[in-house]
Amino acid sequence: MTIFRVSGTLLFHRASNPRSTTLSAHATRGGRSLLCWEAEVSNEPQGFSGTAKNVVQATSISGGVHFHHNGFDAPVPHQLPTSIKHFTNRETILAGLNSLLDEPADGSTPTSLVVGSGGVGKTSLATYWAHRVRERFPDGDLYVDLHGYHDTRRVPPDDSLESILCALGVPGDRVPTDTDAKAAMYRSLLHGRRMLILLDNAATAEQVRPLLPDSPTCLVLVTSRNRLPSLLTREGAIQMALDVLPPEHAAELLRSTVGADRIDAEPEAASELARRCGYLPLALRIAGERLVSSPHLRISELVAEVAEERLDAFSTEDEFGSIRAVFASSYRALPPEAATLFRLLSLPESPDISVPAAAALAGLTSTRTRRLLETLVGAHLLDEHQPRRFRFHDLISTFAAECAEADATADERDAAVRRLLSWYLHAMISASWKVAPEFTRIELDHPEPIGDVPEFTDRATALHWYDDERQNLLAAIRLASARDERVFAVQLPVELFAFLLTRRRVTDWLETHRIGLTAARARGDHLAEAWLLTSVAIAHRTCGDYESSLSDLERAVQLWQRFGPEWAQAWALRDLGAVYHQLGRHTEADEALETAQAMHVALGDEWGEATALSALALTECHIDQFDEALMHLERAIEIRRSQGDRRNEGTCLSHIGMVLGEMGRTDEAVERIEQALEIHHEVEFAYGAALSHERLADLFDRNGQADRAREHRRIAAELYDDLGVPHSLSA
Repeated sequence: MTIFRVSGTLLFHRASNPRSTTLSAHATRGGRSLLCWEAEVSNEPQGFSGTAKNVVQATSISGGVHFHHNGFDAPVPHQLPTSIKHFTNRETILAGLNSLLDEPADGSTPTSLVVGSGGVGKTSLATYWAHRVRERFPDGDLYVDLHGYHDTRRVPPDDSLESILCALGVPGDRVPTDTDAKAAMYRSLLHGRRMLILLDNAATAEQVRPLLPDSPTCLVLVTSRNRLPSLLTREGAIQMALDVLPPEHAAELLRSTVGADRIDAEPEAASELARRCGYLPLALRIAGERLVSSPHLRISELVAEVAEERLDAFSTEDEFGSIRAVFASSYRALPPEAATLFRLLSLPESPDISVPAAAALAGLTSTRTRRLLETLVGAHLLDEHQPRRFRFHDLISTFAAECAEADATADERDAAVRRLLSWYLHAMISASWKVAPEFTRIELDHPEPIGDVPEFTDRATALHWYDDERQNLLAAIRLASARDERVFAVQLPVELFAFLLTRRRVTDWLETHRIGLTAARARGDHLAEAWLLTSVAIAHRTCGDYESSLSDLERAVQLWQRFGPEWAQAWALRDLGAVYHQLGRHTEADEALETAQAMHVALGDEWGEATALSALALTECHIDQFDEALMHLERAIEIRRSQGDRRNEGTCLSHIGMVLGEMGRTDEAVERIEQALEIHHEVEFAYGAALSHERLADLFDRNGQADRAREHRRIAAELYDDLGVPHSLSA
């Protein structure tokens, strides 16, 4: 060791070049330590020369200055994992990462956070991009798998720093024992160097933060299943989210893995396999590897296996690499309350769920439930696909159902389902009163309401709530049937009537009422059975199945006469008269309709009276009693307007237009039907609009206006198709 005794100014050179010698300087005065310093200097003869940014000056030093060589040269690390061979549809994310290279540094370390669910391809994407740009970082690249989602393998910052320092050439006996000291040495060694750091599988910001080099010449890429929001707010990280692949790109990934010949030989099976994989890259790769390793296995055979075995079909030799293991590690990392909600969310088997519905399911407040939902979204176990609406990806839903079966008792599952069904029931009752306040309803003994039952300000808001929840309500009715919750299996279809009458989704109508009727008969609930029969008869009549409608109504009339109120008997009779009319049994139609109308008048039921008059007018028009038909329709529309019933006012106008058209008063007919169309659009009554367009087409055909007739017929056909209503119109 060479010892220098100096007095005055001493310059220390700090070099970022890894091909350098590390020197330490120690100055004393009067036996007291004044300065300790370590610096790397070039091995060239002019080692102490340099610019202002890499020279440190110490003045007025008197004492011993010691210089010594540390005995090691820092290597240039290249630690990136092997890049994947097959890669597809991540151009937007790659472009975003590329933009980090082009942006001028602001003094902080450019950091990108790639987030997404387990198996979505975060590591693959990060590794692929890092290999593409590694030449931009001549001082090397570092890789640390933080194993953030493995209970026993999670890497703490202290261990990560130690492995990094070793990779940078620091001898083991020179690595500090304290975590903060390790982080300080790490930042010192990377300062001024151009290095790429990939931190994979981070679970928390605390795992990442000590590994940020705080040097604008470095770039850090982090992957995580969590959103790690504090990295965004405190460190200024840029977040990029990965989702499952679109169907066409999932097929492309299978093609590149399996080979074009096999995919082209079974294109439909390949599409179904991609769907069964939930378009998740990891599942697609496992399926592809299975096909590659089994050249005689048909894709359709693998599809059948996946359909039967579900997640078992995606097992691998690597205990941590299967789909179930990947999801399980994310599930185990959840706080207990969030894990409970995760399990319960699988029970409805519905397309999505709102915050209030989830709160009822969990038995919690909406505020608390919202926070737990955010936790699940942050862990990428749930997707907020619309504001305040949440859903699972397919395979995660399957895994959540497994967790519910394994980790929740049967009583817990049953109680959660009842809470949810009760919430949907009372929410639907609340909405139906806004949609059809004029309806008379049968009395049902409803279960107690659960949670925050929504209140609706107007008809449109209530209808749009139904539109948002329609598929979930269907799922709830199926769930009630599957779990033998007969009260809900009856009452949910009964309370659905106002929405079915307005929206006319006939397939929904038929399915829900089959379930409701089965449950009502099993419970011996004659009133509910009579209601459901009278209701479903409208669906059969809408579909042109008049014989089924007739059978429903004949049974309903018997039940109402034995068990029901008089207004309900009148309802069934007037609908029976409408069916007789469609079957050409006009005498029976007149008799039934006149009887029903008289009953409504005697009861003071103007809404029922107007409905009976409208049906009677259609029968009268068919037998050329046009004046009587118009008289009855004018009385009906008067009642509709007095009650503010815009939907049925529009229907009356359309009927009047049809009668005027039969009378040859074409211009008046078109005017009335066009007025009806305006109302149909205003109240969003698509079935009424379809019927009015069909009537206009008939009118224009008679007048030789073929082009106008064709356009109205096309619109009517499209509306019927959307509703699922059978028709014979050519679009």
